[in-house]
Amino acid sequence: DACPTEAIVASYIVDGSKCISYFTIELKDNIPLEMKGKFDDWAFGCDVCQDVCPWNKFSKPHNEPLFNPNPEILSFSKKDWEEITEETFKKGFKNSAVKRTKLAGLKRNINFLKD
Repeated sequence: DACPTEAIVASYIVDGSKCISYFTIELKDNIPLEMKGKFDDWAFGCDVCQDVCPWNKFSKPHNEPLFNPNPEILSFSKKDWEEITEETFKKGFKNSAVKRTKLAGLKRNINFLKD
């Protein structure tokens, strides 16, 4: 019930072709228009299923500094995200999985989220 795109189709079964992570990370084409309005503010991946998974109630906070977000990115305004440059992208996501989507993919995702 928590999945915004209804990608969790049954217990233990996820339809990856409906998953926000697939659309924002793996898909190289345009995001299908029927997904418009279902992404909340997820521009790269989605953690809703992790947040609601009953097994994750046993998880513990990490102490790994490499998992912490880049503080510069956390302070970005909506305008900063919309106007992100190649230089800023490379610097801000130097050691990040966000590099997988490349700047063009991230911009596509950001533009898709706009009203």
